[in-house]
Amino acid sequence: MWSAHVETTKLALKVCRYKSLRLNSAVSRVWSASRSAAIEQLRRRVAPAYQKSPTSAAKYAQPPRWVLRDAVRIADLGLHRVPPLRVLDIGCGPGYFLALGSALGHQCFGVDLPDQFFDEVERDVYATLTEALHCSQQVSPLLIERFQPLPFRDRPFDCITAFWICFNRHRQPDEWGTAEWRYFVEDALACLRPGGRIVLELNENPELYGSLRFYDSATRDYFRSVGTVNQGRVIVARPAILAASM
Repeated sequence: MWSAHVETTKLALKVCRYKSLRLNSAVSRVWSASRSAAIEQLRRRVAPAYQKSPTSAAKYAQPPRWVLRDAVRIADLGLHRVPPLRVLDIGCGPGYFLALGSALGHQCFGVDLPDQFFDEVERDVYATLTEALHCSQQVSPLLIERFQPLPFRDRPFDCITAFWICFNRHRQPDEWGTAEWRYFVEDALACLRPGGRIVLELNENPELYGSLRFYDSATRDYFRSVGTVNQGRVIVARPAILAASM
């Protein structure tokens, strides 16, 4: 589709503007892996599903756009400029973010829904891509539920990311409100090392939230009270340990 080609070109230009040899090298490595025969066969298998629904998981079987999109996310977070970190990506899907982070030397892990929650196309796409991108062993099944703790307190991370979030019951009658988000953020902070951060990228729901698009006013105010908010992106940091007073 022409619009996808235009978006891919724009993303490539964004990556180039960072002028980072380290980032470019990671993109090249993942791009090379994404040109495997397994992914080409996947693209052909899910082509009918993509034609029927371009927004379905079948879209991920066309790697260039998604490699570049996650490269921009990586660069926006400065992960191409820091020593190796321990990173968790919630809702990791096809694994492009994990693959890029690993190519940069980070210790990356992902979680996503157990297989029984995926449809046939999602299972095929995610399994094939994570295997081809050499990150399937880094992915574990995990159902994120309201008021349920994450199982990572004994092995904390430097960065927890979640992009295009759906675990908040997005567009369901019981979509999360302030109480659920407060619990999730406080729990996730306990799964971070001092100085670590949570990066959330919410899906919009203007039918429910109107001009705020991503949340109601109470949830927006809560996010602002604990971190920085830029439309659907919310970043919350765990304070670093303060040096002992002299």
